Amino acid sequence: MNSTLFIVGNGLSIDLLCRYLKLDIHPSSPFLFGVPDPFDSGKKLLDTLTRVKHMIKSYPNIRDFDIIQNFVKNYQKNNEEDQWKHCELRYYLSLAYSYANDILLDRWEKDWRWEVWINKNYNNIVGVISLNYDLVLETTLNKSSLRYYRIGSTEEDNPTGILIFKPHGSCDFDISNRAISVLPKLRLKNLTSLNEFIINGRGRVETVSEEKLLEPRTEADIVLPLEFSPQTQLTWVRQGYETVRQIAKTVDTFIILGISYQPCDRREINSIIDNIPANTKIQLINPKPNAEFERKLRRVSDNVQRINPTDFFDDII
Repeated sequence: MNSTLFIVGNGLSIDLLCRYLKLDIHPSSPFLFGVPDPFDSGKKLLDTLTRVKHMIKSYPNIRDFDIIQNFVKNYQKNNEEDQWKHCELRYYLSLAYSYANDILLDRWEKDWRWEVWINKNYNNIVGVISLNYDLVLETTLNKSSLRYYRIGSTEEDNPTGILIFKPHGSCDFDISNRAISVLPKLRLKNLTSLNEFIINGRGRVETVSEEKLLEPRTEADIVLPLEFSPQTQLTWVRQGYETVRQIAKTVDTFIILGISYQPCDRREINSIIDNIPANTKIQLINPKPNAEFERKLRRVSDNVQRINPTDFFDDII
């Protein structure tokens, strides 16, 4: 393996949090995380974000992502109440996955199989596209003292190590306070969406420091689960896709981990896949891959391997 590009969905997070660490936190069930209110330890965040709490109560016994999908299907961009619900969901998800990262840091154990694999193959990885908001990948690299930078963020100003692109947002991204400055206690009361900060023609988001991860974001730009991304209009996202498309043209191995290929994501995913050279080895790591996705990959390359995550080491190391 000389030049490897990764694209990861929540399969990476499920493998670490659920299978390896066996935490009582599932990446697809953020409403069950028990996130505390940032400013009142006696309350839960959902008690403050009353629209989200009411939404959950309206759909009893339904999975978290299905609740969000029901909202996304009926979302009206011109309806102010829907705009507030959308904003509260983004606020909640940014803090929920930040809270999960606190638990991850507290319970971290070395020698997770993907940590071992990344350490072994680090020098061959030319880029990672992550559709996750969580910090599982970043934490894994940090714990191994491996360098990385997220394009579209201020980390891009001093690029060292693996390039990471998170087009659906990250729980530690925020708009620069040079663009919008709001006191933390007032942020959950502000309706914000898709504001930008541009430096020398480049879109930039700020990265939130670890000690401030549980403070509300000023601009929680996160693509909701099963939502067609509104962020593709943001400058940093458009520029990021252009960067990874150029990288895709150079790789000889493309690893796809835990991507369900939902209709809402296909245009973004295809824009990368369509730039992969015809002789690229594609490794699809998924116990039950989307059949249409697999057919798409086989049209792109005649060297596609379907790999079950339970025995992937035998195939990709």
